[in-house]
Amino acid sequence: MKMPSLGEINAMDGAKAHELFARCTIASQYCDTLVKTRPYFSEDNLLSASDQATRNLNAKALLVAFSGHPRIGERKAHSAWASAEQSGVSADDAKVLADLAAANLAYEQKFDYVFLICATGKSGAQMLAECKRRINNSPEVEIEEAREQLRLINRIRIHKLLEEA
Repeated sequence: MKMPSLGEINAMDGAKAHELFARCTIASQYCDTLVKTRPYFSEDNLLSASDQATRNLNAKALLVAFSGHPRIGERKAHSAWASAEQSGVSADDAKVLADLAAANLAYEQKFDYVFLICATGKSGAQMLAECKRRINNSPEVEIEEAREQLRLINRIRIHKLLEEA
């Protein structure tokens, strides 16, 4: 699928732009914000808007956004982008994958949402260590750590939208 240029994104009708931004995250609040804050004059301008939209997500929208991400280490990610982002996990051994599955479950039982991490460039062992560290966070601290990971993921996906143009 050919991605539109920044100029084409600015010229799109709202529904089409919303659909495009939903490739970054399924949270409608995020997509609505990016649609409303157009036009974007540079990639940095769009990235800044994405960062701000992620920071401003309310609790319900954050949970929606998190739900759009597969568990780290699952064999089949929901999208080609998620599969590529998690490619470091597939090279890990069965023990790391089993430990990651157990850590994911423990995390979800504590926080009621999927463990979210910007997986690009990280090995399964690195993500496992991060999950084990973050499970000790309070819910208030962890929701903000997860929000920051979502912000990083959204930035990567915005880059991908524009790179494929």
